Amino acid sequence: MEFGQDSLLTLAAVVREGTFDAAAEALHITPSAVSQRIKALEAQVGRVVVRRTKPVTATADGQVLVRLARQWELLTAEAHTELLGGTGERVHLPIAANADSLATWLLPVLADLHRDHAVAVEVMRDDESRNADFLRSGEVLGAITSAPADIRGCTVVSLGAMRYLPVATPDYVQRYFPGGVDERSLRQAPVIRFDRSDDIQWAAIADTVGGHVNPPTVYIPASTEFNRAVELGIGWGTVPSEQATPALADGRLVRLPMRPVDVPLFWQYWKLSSPVLQSLTDLMVAARGD
Repeated sequence: MEFGQDSLLTLAAVVREGTFDAAAEALHITPSAVSQRIKALEAQVGRVVVRRTKPVTATADGQVLVRLARQWELLTAEAHTELLGGTGERVHLPIAANADSLATWLLPVLADLHRDHAVAVEVMRDDESRNADFLRSGEVLGAITSAPADIRGCTVVSLGAMRYLPVATPDYVQRYFPGGVDERSLRQAPVIRFDRSDDIQWAAIADTVGGHVNPPTVYIPASTEFNRAVELGIGWGTVPSEQATPALADGRLVRLPMRPVDVPLFWQYWKLSSPVLQSLTDLMVAARGD
């Protein structure tokens, strides 16, 4: 079965933009043309490819075609750029990353990629445990994940682990942990979590007391602000070692007597003969190997 380029790119645009009207504007065609292309694609495959909700989402069958469209877009853009000697439009490269990687090691990697290639990266941010969903849906061509998800057609590369240090301010420790860190004190001491899917603090607690406690919880869903909240004494938290080290060195923070939590990182990307994807992979591996 062969799929027309216009139909695939229209499907990708509808899912990316969220509505038929927005997709029409992005593609410089009428909403009626968008609707006709989607209906024709559904008739060709004999299945519904989008849920006509707000925003529009791809069905499981539609996700397969969105992935194909994203790959087609990348390879076509790279070919145009190579043929035009780098004077064409920049290659759009959607990837998924977690906030802590963005705040620590990933941005210099992306800067090097933009310096070496005519590329425009779009980063979709979520927890590393959920980024594989972006790959499955076809929204991105590569994702930083915390586990090697079983996605057919993807290559998996280990990026080592991010180390998180349980830390707090000296005043916070004096107030909430005067007798040490134990189940009773952890139950009363406010803890900071990134969001409700962030289990790193729970892992540190479980490792310390052998079970779960239910402390007062503050939610700060941004990496830099999370670190700042810990430094302001709002609560204790597990902070990436790269962010915690300067504050530990000058005494703004102190290590809690809890073991660090190591979160494995993996880079998963679609198997394509793409110089841009390969270059990004090489840069990530080099950065994480330091």
